[in-house]
Amino acid sequence: MTNATRQPDLFAGQPPADQEFTPERMAPVVRPRLAALLAEARAAERLPWDARTAAVNAVVFHQMARWLPEAERDRLRAEFRAELARLGAQA
Repeated sequence: MTNATRQPDLFAGQPPADQEFTPERMAPVVRPRLAALLAEARAAERLPWDARTAAVNAVVFHQMARWLPEAERDRLRAEFRAELARLGAQA
């Protein structure tokens, strides 16, 4: 048996083309997650996460928002940044 026959297919785990990540497919997935993070920050009187988690949430929020239409993305990012600033986060 040669190495070529033992090597796994590098693309075997790829989703079919009709299941690729697109804004149309991802926006409904990320909206509730973004809304939950924003709601948690809005409801807090002080930062609800430790500094590391706040920094991670800031990055995750920013990246997940990329799937949304531009105006919605920019508005939500600004609102989340404002909440982090209000809560005194360094993120």
